[in-house]
Amino acid sequence: MKKLAAAGIAMGVLLVLSYGSVRPVAIQAGDQCFRCRRPIADRAMASELMDGNRLASKFRAPGCLAKYLADHPDETGVTFVTDFATGKWIRPEQAHFVRVVVNRDTGESDYRAFINPADAAAAALELHATPVDWKTVRANAWTS
Repeated sequence: MKKLAAAGIAMGVLLVLSYGSVRPVAIQAGDQCFRCRRPIADRAMASELMDGNRLASKFRAPGCLAKYLADHPDETGVTFVTDFATGKWIRPEQAHFVRVVVNRDTGESDYRAFINPADAAAAALELHATPVDWKTVRANAWTS
């Protein structure tokens, strides 16, 4: 029984360590959003979901990723968003999100992610918006 418990703990540790080494895949010109199938036009807003097999599902923006997760609640994996200010991948739980209109003709909006709260505040001031956290972005995806 003790051997079984030790094996279970070892498997859990390996699982945690394997998720810690997951790295996002670069967005390339012509990549398409996994959810809406539209091209990823602005790489500074892109996001990704890495599944357990390290398959990268790419999304146009954090809101598109959040809507996908709302539609697929059993989906698991590691998520990343792009810091709009630096272009570097960050975890969405660390980010501050600012809503932005991405298509003036249709009124479609999504989010820009910022690791630095000051960058988010400056963007929010310019865009007449309020910075929100990932939990709020996910909750908004359920209602839209």
